[in-house]
Amino acid sequence: MHRPPPLILKKLVLMGALQLTMIWDLITTLLGIILILESVNPVALSQAVIGCLIVVAFSFSTRSLWQQRQGYRITGLPLALLRLVWGMAIFVDLWTSLTCNTWFIGAHSPEDSRAMVDLLSHLNLGQLIIVVFVTLVTGVSPILVGYLRDQDIDAWLS
Repeated sequence: MHRPPPLILKKLVLMGALQLTMIWDLITTLLGIILILESVNPVALSQAVIGCLIVVAFSFSTRSLWQQRQGYRITGLPLALLRLVWGMAIFVDLWTSLTCNTWFIGAHSPEDSRAMVDLLSHLNLGQLIIVVFVTLVTGVSPILVGYLRDQDIDAWLS
């Protein structure tokens, strides 16, 4: 009988940290969409949930979408379209998360979320660095979880 290899603490810590930051990314994406839509009606909430699920699906699929080589043929069109939607999903993820994280730090009213430049201009340099860093790391975490879930990363961490 084949026994699975024991979990190594380093891998457990890395994957746990990435999964926690992924949850924060999901929360900020969901709330960021709601802030940008400036409404909490059932349609806006549905769009926020659907948008969040799309972002998660494409983030997890990053490896599958980009590991295949594609020639410039008509048969490569569906993959090219999926990659285009992937890029849009990543952009939406980063934009909505940045909106939400900035809004949290700046303690502005929801109406202020439309003007990202204005929101960012109210942060001091330290706050700006932290907000951008957290947004980028949490935005990449679902991609990394999707990529690393089937990898043997023990050798990388040794």
